[in-house]
Amino acid sequence: MDQQAVKRLIEQSTLGDKTSFRRLVESHQPFAYAAAFRIVCNDYEAEEIVQDAFIRVWKHLANFDNEMRFSTWLYKIVVNLCYDRLKATRTRRKHMENNMDNNVLMNTSSSENIEKQLINREQAQIIRYLTQMLTPKQKVVFILSELEELSVDEIIAITGLTAAKIKSNLYCARREIKDKLSAMEERRGRYAI
Repeated sequence: MDQQAVKRLIEQSTLGDKTSFRRLVESHQPFAYAAAFRIVCNDYEAEEIVQDAFIRVWKHLANFDNEMRFSTWLYKIVVNLCYDRLKATRTRRKHMENNMDNNVLMNTSSSENIEKQLINREQAQIIRYLTQMLTPKQKVVFILSELEELSVDEIIAITGLTAAKIKSNLYCARREIKDKLSAMEERRGRYAI
């Protein structure tokens, strides 16, 4: 949907036109869900976050800055809700890290002779798993940059972080993932027959 059509739907929605708001939601819901799911990695939580995001959009649509793209504003709302959810579940992450290292290691050690495509898919799953070990800020920045392929300027608009903080969090996230991958490879090498 082009920006002019989105602006018309926003204008009509702010006047109380629920049909226009429904069209706005329907056109942006898949995008919002994909963003939420990539960050929280849970279908149910992603659906809840998207629902909460559109409730916030409805409540604050009159305050929407027309200079900003609606998708950027929606992204910001979704990311903030995800960030809040990640902070609330941060303690569970440590338990997951301890329990899952061995499971991931066992799953990867048995797949040495499979096709390259399966290895790449497995590597992507491991990296997605490892993003769960990052701090909430690192995870959000890493996903927006590496998986969503957004620019630093877009990430600034979404997160409110400075360019320096984004680069710092991205550096730390990449280093953390690289270190954990190296440790897993080292352990797998020890258990290889």
